[in-house]
Amino acid sequence: MQNWIGRTTAGLAVALCLAAPLARAAEPTFGGWRNLGSRDGAEPALRDVPFALLPTPAARDARFSIYDRESKRLVCCLQVASAELDDTALRKVYQLPEQWVTDLRNGRSAARPWQTRVYEMRRTDELIDYGFSDAPEAYSDLGGLLLPADARLLPDGSVQAGATYRLQFRSTSLGDDSRALDRFILQPVQGEGKPAVVEVSYGTY
Repeated sequence: MQNWIGRTTAGLAVALCLAAPLARAAEPTFGGWRNLGSRDGAEPALRDVPFALLPTPAARDARFSIYDRESKRLVCCLQVASAELDDTALRKVYQLPEQWVTDLRNGRSAARPWQTRVYEMRRTDELIDYGFSDAPEAYSDLGGLLLPADARLLPDGSVQAGATYRLQFRSTSLGDDSRALDRFILQPVQGEGKPAVVEVSYGTY
């Protein structure tokens, strides 16, 4: 009996050691963000409020980097500043126009990759005074891809966030030049992992 207990204990220890790396290898959270403000005539009027669109719940003060697509760099950070926001809060507290509520819910997508969870964010660190490109076609200041705060952009354009991901981007016009649906795909470079898909919608107002 004593030998059996010893063998069982040793086997359990080995199993726990093997499981530990798996437990640490949590999937990184990729999401989107938009920079928005209250509708015309709203009192008080809010301007330049960043909102996160995330696939999973986020803790207050969780931090994310943004992807400046024109400058091809990651900038830290946007930090979660609210509880998860429902549509009533977006309409009544922030007084967003309906078009931008639709953007935050990714309502323009024909096949949403996930249901968005929306949070108010605040700018910290380098992002507080960061200057985006003012080129005519640039719009990374309006929103884009969110990544873990410690993610790195590699020289070949891939993203390192625990694993390494090949980053692909496509923008689809929605009826006119002022509305678009941007789609980011992060495909794991190694193995057969499922790609992470992020969509960010830009409606007019």
